[in-house]
Amino acid sequence: MTYVLPRKTALLLAVLSLAAASGSITYAADADQPVTLSRGSFLGVQQAVEIAVKNHPMLIEGQANLKASEARTEQARSLYYPQVYANANTVAGAGVSNPRFLVGGGLLHENQTTFTGGVIANQRLYDFGYTSNLIESNKLAERAQGQDVNARRALVLLYVQRAYLNSLKRHRLVQIAEETVRERGIIAGQIETLYRQQLKSKLDFDLAHVELVNAQSLLVRSRNDLKASFADLNRTMGIAGGDDYVLEDISVAVRPQKTLETLINESLSHPEVKRAKEQTASADARLTATKRQYLPTFSAIASGGTFDPFDPRQNQQTGGWWMAGAMVSMPLFTGFLIENQVVEANANRQAASAATSNIEQALTQQVTNAYLDTLTFAQQITLAEEQVKTAQEALQLSKQRYKLGLGTVVEVTQSEVALTAAQTRLADTQYDYKIAEVTLAYTSQGDDTGRILLMSRASTSSRPGDTGSQVEGPPAAAY
Repeated sequence: MTYVLPRKTALLLAVLSLAAASGSITYAADADQPVTLSRGSFLGVQQAVEIAVKNHPMLIEGQANLKASEARTEQARSLYYPQVYANANTVAGAGVSNPRFLVGGGLLHENQTTFTGGVIANQRLYDFGYTSNLIESNKLAERAQGQDVNARRALVLLYVQRAYLNSLKRHRLVQIAEETVRERGIIAGQIETLYRQQLKSKLDFDLAHVELVNAQSLLVRSRNDLKASFADLNRTMGIAGGDDYVLEDISVAVRPQKTLETLINESLSHPEVKRAKEQTASADARLTATKRQYLPTFSAIASGGTFDPFDPRQNQQTGGWWMAGAMVSMPLFTGFLIENQVVEANANRQAASAATSNIEQALTQQVTNAYLDTLTFAQQITLAEEQVKTAQEALQLSKQRYKLGLGTVVEVTQSEVALTAAQTRLADTQYDYKIAEVTLAYTSQGDDTGRILLMSRASTSSRPGDTGSQVEGPPAAAY
């Protein structure tokens, strides 16, 4: 019997279905909407890290690979459960069900119509550890994929912090360039006034103007470099953001490091090393499982169903049927399939072991290089601070000599150039030190990479009273 819904009821159900569908589409669209940051908005280092962890394609890819690895483990575990299949067929004409399995299956028979349906179940009972080792191999591969996600996360944190520090460095260079333009503009204006009063020569005026143009050119290039660094920062966060942000100021104070030996020992717990070791263990388990294919497999099989001819003239037994039994299978010759699978598994195990050693050696080298970089930049910061102080004193002295008529404008411009170069070198060295410190944290700690900048941010409150290896500009701003 067919029941027809009333028109109003059917219309109401259709409207509700469309509303539910549109709501789910809107929710999906909101969930998949990419993160965007407006031009000139504030971007803290913690916010940048959180955006990158949520949106970077590397991490999304790693999570998808992890889900696929989990699914492969469940696929291998399916061998513990019975495999149940249903089948049904009907035959009409001069033939019988599956005649090819009968001796006279190809001979003609009277026209008849039959129906056969049933269920067959196959349960693996014992396979000498093939299934258990296969599952263990997939579980270890799954754990390796989990460590790969951790390694990707640490690498993304490194990329974000490098880009963030590079943007801060570019911003500091813009500040230096602006201050240089301001100072040279003042001097050029003073010399122009004296030149119009015929108190200074045309040469002094031209030299001051040339240095002002050079400073303006440096400022243009510095601002473009800053915008390019923001583009790099957007790339590391995995978003399409603006070309300028208000950045959080980060302390660049030099901090004591652990000993090199301690850092190298800590690098052995890096997610990359853990991933490689898990892959090696997975390859070992798969090799064991592959070798177990030489041994027999014991299974139980059961089947049941019904057989019904539709011709009442034929005197055939109809109704249900069932069957149960046991089966032992053992490969005798597979065309060297298992032999080559063993060779492949053994080669994969050797490759995984070699990859583990290679990663450990690479991390040792990277830790050593990053550690030496921090020492080098820390020493260079001290020298650069002294150079800035000397250049400032030289500039003041050259200005006084020029006012008294004891020096030339060339001395003033040279002193300005020297001060700008010293300030630029100091800024480069300070942020290069910070980048080396973050790199050292990544190579030696991995998962704890993100703590470095957070520690630096926490120390900014005490920075105004700091002395020694630390020279800071004003808080970062957007350009």
